[in-house]
Amino acid sequence: MNEKIPYICGPIRELDEQSRKEVFNFYEKIAEMCKDTLNVMPFVPHLHFNPNNDFSPQEIDKVERDRVCNKTSVLIVVAVAPSWGGGIEIEMSYRSNVPVIILRPNGKDLSRLMRGNPAIKSIIDYNNQEDAINKLKDWMRLEFNKL
Repeated sequence: MNEKIPYICGPIRELDEQSRKEVFNFYEKIAEMCKDTLNVMPFVPHLHFNPNNDFSPQEIDKVERDRVCNKTSVLIVVAVAPSWGGGIEIEMSYRSNVPVIILRPNGKDLSRLMRGNPAIKSIIDYNNQEDAINKLKDWMRLEFNKL
């Protein structure tokens, strides 16, 4: 199967254990919404590469670089906390002509460098997880097929 699918990215290792559980649950809710809206299950990295597993950094880079650059229809960035990996994935998306959507909690600042990346098609500000999912669903219904 060569179909490109959405890829959900955001902080993983940068979070404490309690925050990680909450954020992982959020990523999974976003994935379910994408599945319901687009009829395809997105790639969610923590479901494949748990931060406590034995994959080497080089193995993670190789697999995720291929995933983002060759198998992704849209990169959905969940900007709940700083993420070096997320920044790298945005740049990989730009170099591979993969559009990027950023979900950002209201009041959360993002660097101008990140916001200026040409791959970014929309920044969606939200109040809570339900608001984020509803706004992303609306965006997907209106804009996804235009990408």
